Amino acid sequence: MPQEFRRNWFRKVADVIRSRHYTWLGQGLGGAPVDEAMVTLTADVMHVCKRQGIDINWLIEQSKAKFEQEEKALAHSEATGRTAA
Repeated sequence: MPQEFRRNWFRKVADVIRSRHYTWLGQGLGGAPVDEAMVTLTADVMHVCKRQGIDINWLIEQSKAKFEQEEKALAHSEATGRTAA
């Protein structure tokens, strides 16, 4: 991953917190291997959590529950031919 992208990560994290806008998290990751991109995205999320006082373990639990719910809905939609909610 190009170091230029990570050079000012702390400013990008501050921008996310201030603006509550997080679409930049994926910027600069185009063409990066998926595993490398996921590590970088997760690090960014961890920085935001730390600065906002969000427990990362709570976030992981909530995210896992959301993931499982979405996967269940997708499997159901694929089995029934309906669109997942």
